[in-house]
Amino acid sequence: MSTPAKKRRDHNASQSRRILHLQGVWVYTATLSKLEDRWFSFRAPCLMTFRKLNIVLAALTLSVGAILVFHNVRQAEYVRQMNESWNQASVQTMQVALDLAALERSFGYVGFIHHFKNYVLRRDETYYHDATESYWKTVDALRRLMMSDLPERDRVDLLVVQKTLNAYFHKLNELYLNRADLTVEVADNFLAVDDTPAREALVRLRADLIPNLQNQYDTTAANNQTNEFWALLSSSYPLIVILVFAFTISLISRKVLMRAKEIDTIFDSSPDAFIYSNAKGKILRANKMATKIFGYSEEELRKMKIEELVDSSILENHRKIRERLISDKSTGVLGEGNAEIRGMTKSGQQVPLNVAISAFVFGRHKGIIAIARDMTTFKRMEIDSTYDALTGVFNHRNIEAKLDDELKRAKRYGRVLSILLVDLDNVKGLNDSEGHSAGDRGLAAASEHLRIQLRKHDHVGRWGGDEFLVVCPELGQLDASEIADRIRRRFEDIQFPWSSKFTMSIGIATLGPNSAAMTTQNLFDEADQALYVAKERGRNRVEHFAELQRPKRIK
Repeated sequence: MSTPAKKRRDHNASQSRRILHLQGVWVYTATLSKLEDRWFSFRAPCLMTFRKLNIVLAALTLSVGAILVFHNVRQAEYVRQMNESWNQASVQTMQVALDLAALERSFGYVGFIHHFKNYVLRRDETYYHDATESYWKTVDALRRLMMSDLPERDRVDLLVVQKTLNAYFHKLNELYLNRADLTVEVADNFLAVDDTPAREALVRLRADLIPNLQNQYDTTAANNQTNEFWALLSSSYPLIVILVFAFTISLISRKVLMRAKEIDTIFDSSPDAFIYSNAKGKILRANKMATKIFGYSEEELRKMKIEELVDSSILENHRKIRERLISDKSTGVLGEGNAEIRGMTKSGQQVPLNVAISAFVFGRHKGIIAIARDMTTFKRMEIDSTYDALTGVFNHRNIEAKLDDELKRAKRYGRVLSILLVDLDNVKGLNDSEGHSAGDRGLAAASEHLRIQLRKHDHVGRWGGDEFLVVCPELGQLDASEIADRIRRRFEDIQFPWSSKFTMSIGIATLGPNSAAMTTQNLFDEADQALYVAKERGRNRVEHFAELQRPKRIK
């Protein structure tokens, strides 16, 4: 048997943590409620102001925009005239020039030729790969130029360049693959290619494809720079200022609206009932959980006072508490400990509640936020954690705690204490012959019989399986044996609706007035040994540990 004191301490710690958790939830939800209701008091006028301001800003922006459209049309005409001088330098011409520059760069002394020469001198494969990469870039530039709309003479020059490039690349591959052992001088002679036609072709291509645009560019750039600066300064600055201002106001409005929606969502998503009322108790707003707990719609709640939601027996007290909190601007919690608050639903049913009330003052406005938690489930859990579901008596943990408490009290004041360990006989045979439902009915009947036969201040609990433990304060050895035997005999006389014999065996242990060294475990072991002897001697018997000649301990 585990130590009852330890289990009781664990139970108390668990209860304390649960209470602290609930109080933490109340503080948190009360804080949110204060923020929500303060926002609620000024949200409507703020929204109206922001809406009007946005309308004014929109009208101002449209008017300035209309003026600027006219100005920009004039500017567009100027730009068009300036751009006419660039018609000869079309997009295609510029692209051709860029492609030619790319061709010379990838083919010349920063490209293919550069890597080609380095490979011949150093025979480093890196230069070979760089030359190969430059070769394909050059080929790509030639391909783009060949696809452009060029005169025939330019196409012929491009073919000359292509031929020279291919000759160089062919000899480079031959050297790399088959003649890598040639000396520099021999390799240089082997790789000699007449590139004069290619150089002349590139000169002609530059003269044909790259027009002299510098003077036209300089003149146009100077004119455009001056015109664009003043046009931007005179036409865009007011619009930018207005747009920034409008965007800022719109952003603030959006954030305020989002915060309002967020608070509304929190308000309605809370697992607790939120009820907001004025200083006189008239309900101004309630969330969805409040409508669920009390059964009223939100419209119905707005027509009521908050005192109409509590039991009539505490109505006046509740009103006084509300007035005091308003006066002190403080917070209070109702329904803690044994002071249970019961709410009244629309159907007239009572609901156990735990209520946190917070008063606030905002300017001239005084209000109350009440956060109510339905304790029905908690109460049910509390009962389920205390009593055995089948028999209705204390469960193992709680009867063990009762035994520990009574033992301490008896030792402290030098009083007597007896415990009865009751075991039902032939439960397995009953389950086998009549079914487990009959066994369950037998256990329930036994627990009810024990409750009827025992005194009011005795404690009975289900120890486990078909065993019950009875704790009898102020009961000595002789009285305990007499009561136990009476319980046994009267249970034997009960007529059960089954053929199997159904009786009980009882083992008793008594704590004397001077047994300070006795522990809970020792006392239980004595009762357990007495029960063992009762079973051994034929069942349906009562045995007291003190009357046993040679008690046999259960290992």
